[in-house]
Amino acid sequence: MFKLRLTPSKIFFILNLSVIASVFILGFRPGAFRAKISSHDLAYYNGKYLTFTGRVCEEADLDYKSRRLTICVRGEASGQVLATTSLYPSYDYGDFLQVKGELQTPPSINGFDYESYLARYDIYSVMYYPKIEKVSGVLTAPQSAYRALLNIKQRLKSLIDSNLPEPEAGLADALLLGYRRTVDREDLDIFARVGLSHMIAISGSHITILSAMIINFFLSLGFSRRRSLYAVFTFLLLYPLITGLAASAVRSAIMGGLAYLAIYYQRASSLIRALVFAAAAMLLANPRLLRDDIGFQLSFLALLGIIYLYPWGEKLTRRFLDKMRFKTRTKKTLKNILDTINLTLVVQIMILPIALFNFKQLSLVAPLSNVLVLWTFPLLLAALILGTLLTAIIPAGGVIWFFPAYLLLKYIFIISGLLAAPSWAAIAVNVF
Repeated sequence: MFKLRLTPSKIFFILNLSVIASVFILGFRPGAFRAKISSHDLAYYNGKYLTFTGRVCEEADLDYKSRRLTICVRGEASGQVLATTSLYPSYDYGDFLQVKGELQTPPSINGFDYESYLARYDIYSVMYYPKIEKVSGVLTAPQSAYRALLNIKQRLKSLIDSNLPEPEAGLADALLLGYRRTVDREDLDIFARVGLSHMIAISGSHITILSAMIINFFLSLGFSRRRSLYAVFTFLLLYPLITGLAASAVRSAIMGGLAYLAIYYQRASSLIRALVFAAAAMLLANPRLLRDDIGFQLSFLALLGIIYLYPWGEKLTRRFLDKMRFKTRTKKTLKNILDTINLTLVVQIMILPIALFNFKQLSLVAPLSNVLVLWTFPLLLAALILGTLLTAIIPAGGVIWFFPAYLLLKYIFIISGLLAAPSWAAIAVNVF
């Protein structure tokens, strides 16, 4: 008679799966995982004109015409409100503000469920162009440290913006620092048509591809796999700091680390346990991620593909190279290139259902565009970081220090524009 032996690790694995399954099932309920609004919550007063005092508790989100402030309010009615204001006067993280205006429920925007999108951050109220006055307040030590980190991040952005022209500067800000609104809408549409939107958004798939590019780059220079591993984990440690510890960057660095271990050690059973544990832990902290956070969905689909599909492509690559009579150096270079193509295609295949459902189009040139563009990532990141550091030391040579990065950024725009030009480059998918 067959007996199922439940070891502690298997029991832990089953418990983690149970957490994920429970969140998935409960997520179908209307208003799932929404906080119950009472008179002690700021959102209770949506629709009314209010005056309150709060602290800007996230870095200001800027585009070319407005500034979005996440304001944390404490008192008789507590909560968070997203206030859209003019670019000037300038307010940012850590400022204490007195705000006067109409509190509103987040509206639906062209069929987009904006309310659910904000609810994952515990934001249930918005304000548009309220009257704001800065008031005095004292930050705690951790808040002061975080503000200092954001000041460094914004200083890096100013160095990039003053030494690169647009639109290259906007793309550099998005790639290196995680800014979401520095790329023009027209360029975003082009990147979507050619399947490169993931290049801008910080997600597990984005970090995974970057990690693979970095290790292949160091391997091609003759470094050992162990030393290349150190380079990857150094990147995974520093990148969230560069972005100001953005939640998406921290989560994506964890996912990228797991993905890289899947590639390096090829132990699917151990890594799927680690992946399921990471998912369960994140969902316990914020169960809304599973249903309402596209980045979370894309990250885990990409990782599942890397764990289960990537090894197949790697075997095909090895068989192909074994049959070809290349020199050792040439074979090693070709393997790195083919591994990158394999990884890119696996990620694109796995995230396709979510991309079709949310973005309503299928890019027919995505495989080609990814192969032509993604090889530039490790070089581009290195050029941006080096250019930023040299400009901070010798500001007069900023344009020269950033010139290599400019060439790579220009290449990305040229390739994307050429591939997006044909009418058949992407097709609308409205019934998926």
